[in-house]
Amino acid sequence: MKLVDITPYFHSKSGGIRRYLLEKSKYMQKKGIEHVLIIPGKERKTYHINSTKVYELPSFPLPLTGGYRFFSSFAEIREILQIEEPDVVELGGTYQPISHLKSDRYLLSVFYHSDIRTDLSLLPAPEKLKKVLLEHTIRKKLSKADLIITPSRGQEEFLRAYGLDNITTVNLGVDTEVFNPSKRDPYFEKALGIDSGRFKLIYAGRLSPEKNIDLLLEVFQHLDPTLFHLVVVGDGPLRKRVERLSQKLPNLTYLGYLQKEEDLAKVYASCDIFVSTSIGETYGLAFLEAQACGCLLVAYDMGLETQPFKEFLVKELTLEAFYHAIVRACNEVSLVNKEKVSSFVLSNFSWNATFEKLLDVYQGVLV
Repeated sequence: MKLVDITPYFHSKSGGIRRYLLEKSKYMQKKGIEHVLIIPGKERKTYHINSTKVYELPSFPLPLTGGYRFFSSFAEIREILQIEEPDVVELGGTYQPISHLKSDRYLLSVFYHSDIRTDLSLLPAPEKLKKVLLEHTIRKKLSKADLIITPSRGQEEFLRAYGLDNITTVNLGVDTEVFNPSKRDPYFEKALGIDSGRFKLIYAGRLSPEKNIDLLLEVFQHLDPTLFHLVVVGDGPLRKRVERLSQKLPNLTYLGYLQKEEDLAKVYASCDIFVSTSIGETYGLAFLEAQACGCLLVAYDMGLETQPFKEFLVKELTLEAFYHAIVRACNEVSLVNKEKVSSFVLSNFSWNATFEKLLDVYQGVLV
């Protein structure tokens, strides 16, 4: 089998889709499976990540996205596909190219990394128009794919409600050798100037409107500054806002984007509670990695597989709901609870299981 991945969501400061593709690259090399990745860049070039052949194609920047770009031409992608002759082409979180890349020569799969509803919620347009765009994307784009992979059952059920039936759920995983409680740094507080005894909150992810960053910062500012310290990791269009606030508040530390997984794992394992006010996660990979390191999770309840512990999930997107959830979580921070959370994740999620199931699905369709 030869597999080609195509996505615009891959650059030096990307999030979950990049992580998924890097883990897939390692797995494909281990299994001796040919793997190609096509991504947008400033100019055309070819190189390798592990054994994965990477094509960067000319593209244009997408405004207000924190560095994302999109392909200038689908013709160049079709040309590469003709040369590479793949068995499977997987589109990662991008749906507009489906009709342009549909072909009898390979299986066209879409991994539903990006929720259309969340994307459209950010569009400054009337609700009627958003509904039209939603139905157009599902009925005129997604329906044309040979197969749709969703990372969670909730997303599968949403798409099936529109009459799509070529859908399979494949949960994502976590690298348990990297993300685990043993990565805790005993000098973490001292290095960041955090007063001893404070509850350490962590948010790691894109700093963008769909992640509800404004609400996160508002909630934090209502917490007692003598008891709480927030560490923020990530990049995106709202980075400047976080930077400015971190300069004003001594109990807010902004670490920027951490390129190395090991550095991120150290931060997770050294904190107590992962807090997210996002409502648009298709899976919540950061939830999984943080809990693997022992963090309790405070987040909006989206019914995701990465939210197995419900005690500190909120049902309402309000400052009060998050405030009280954080306080409840603080009362439960202990080595016993950290170990319980970590052990569950480490026992039930792995990248090997993710890619074994993905390949089984593809092989079953190709037969």
